[in-house]
Amino acid sequence: MLKDNLNKIIIIGLIITLIIMVTILLLGTTLGLLYSSLPEHNPQDNQQNCESVGGEWSYNEEFCLLANKKAGEECTDGGQCESGACSPPTLTAEQETQLINEPIPNIVGTCYPDNEVTGCVDQVILGTISKDSMCL
Repeated sequence: MLKDNLNKIIIIGLIITLIIMVTILLLGTTLGLLYSSLPEHNPQDNQQNCESVGGEWSYNEEFCLLANKKAGEECTDGGQCESGACSPPTLTAEQETQLINEPIPNIVGTCYPDNEVTGCVDQVILGTISKDSMCL
């Protein structure tokens, strides 16, 4: 009889532990989904979410341009940088020759170090450099 009571207590304890673990798992998942649905975690969804985190909404292409990268960080467009300018890497002789005839795509630059860009600054624009984006 004592053994039967002990077995019942162990089974009840396991059931309670299982219920607590399932509750924690469901609660954690629910809170994670709610947290990830906040506007600041989804700036690309719409103009209101974009502007709520300090981004600039592009009407033509319907995307959010967030300028949150600091000087020296990698970029593919000046809109990603706090300074507003993405400097291209040093070009090879082959790339300089190619640039005369056509834009060069798939370029990763670094954010320009100044918040107030003045004068002509070579720039990567949408991952591309061209004669128009360079101070030639």
